[in-house]
Amino acid sequence: MRSKFLGIGFALLFFLILEITVRVTGIHYLEQPEIFFVNLKKNFVESGKGDADIIVLGDSRSMALAGYGKDQNTEYSVYNHSLPAMGPRYYRFFLDKYLKKGNKKPKMVLFAASPKLYSTGYGPPLYDPDAKAVTENESISSYMQRRWKEGLEKNFFRTPTKSNLISYSGKQEDMNQILWEFFGHRYLHQFTFSELSENYSGVERLFILSKAAPLLYESYRFHGAIRNSLSESNWKVDKQYKEKSLFCESCENIEVGLCKPSPSQLEDNLTIEDQITRHYGKYNISNRLKPELVLFSKQLVQKELEDEQKNQTPYTYQKPDFRVLSDLLAYTRANGIEFGLVYMPWLKERQETKESLDLLADLKEFFSQNPDAKIFFFPDSSYPSERFVDNIHYDCRGEKRVNAEFRQFVLPQVFRFLSSKQKSN
Repeated sequence: MRSKFLGIGFALLFFLILEITVRVTGIHYLEQPEIFFVNLKKNFVESGKGDADIIVLGDSRSMALAGYGKDQNTEYSVYNHSLPAMGPRYYRFFLDKYLKKGNKKPKMVLFAASPKLYSTGYGPPLYDPDAKAVTENESISSYMQRRWKEGLEKNFFRTPTKSNLISYSGKQEDMNQILWEFFGHRYLHQFTFSELSENYSGVERLFILSKAAPLLYESYRFHGAIRNSLSESNWKVDKQYKEKSLFCESCENIEVGLCKPSPSQLEDNLTIEDQITRHYGKYNISNRLKPELVLFSKQLVQKELEDEQKNQTPYTYQKPDFRVLSDLLAYTRANGIEFGLVYMPWLKERQETKESLDLLADLKEFFSQNPDAKIFFFPDSSYPSERFVDNIHYDCRGEKRVNAEFRQFVLPQVFRFLSSKQKSN
């Protein structure tokens, strides 16, 4: 009996030591790049050191925009806080956290997300992403009533039939579960358990907190990093990794395959940190792809565009739901922060469709009704499809173009608008 308790005691001691070690070390530098990226951004916000005059919020496409420090050519400092696949609720939550953590209140917020993130409302709740049962979050009592009624109608003991299955590697998996496993860490690593509890309500709160509870243990939160730490190769760092980071800002070097991510997880993450730090939040994730994969992806995009042209369907247009924009605008107004939207360039074939043009007209109408905010445009909102690696992300040359135009054409408009607002106040 004594030996049993001794074994349990040693196991608990081991996990206690592991938990403390993970909490006091920078173990996240050995995590997979997606999780590392989110934690790097989270730690920056929680440090309270943010002091940019203008902060950019958006998604994985707007992550390609570089920020700037103040100098003789830059009137206001700019920092890019865009994150991939966070969903429309994220932006309001992020701003609230940014201010509560003691970061300097920005003079202006530039929203640069893709149209679907601001024109389709908040979408279905996290626990029913396909909106098969509900389109809005429910209170717990409403959820229980609905589930009880469904149980009576469909038989409590019948195993539910899964309809959203995909097959790969000889297995069948639920698509929603796969997407949650791939993107869920964006929510769970960006916000603490208590922050998630404040941000969500009803059944959505129960869902997200059930997912977040295991992450209260840092040893679980960074279990990937712990696993990676067991391989000696993940600890190796080239002393000249910063020089290589600069070398890999050349499209020519990226396109010939000289800039693949390092096999060492620590060096790869240090390189990501270097690029984000030097460019004030910018990171173009498509530059990580192998050249052959980029080429293959571009060919798929071309085929998809050609197929759409051949098989055109009758045009239907659904009026946009701008609740996300309205809520963000209300929040920035209440906090004395100016608000603007950057209309990011998109694939020419997508941008020039009747649906995109109708949506743009409605967007302009929204801003005409809110004259204290402003929409900012690039010289051309349509980029050739060759400048994208897929339907969303810029390739290296697309990134270079969008940043040159952002610096030369968009930011001067933003600075003039902000200066006029500052003077009028």
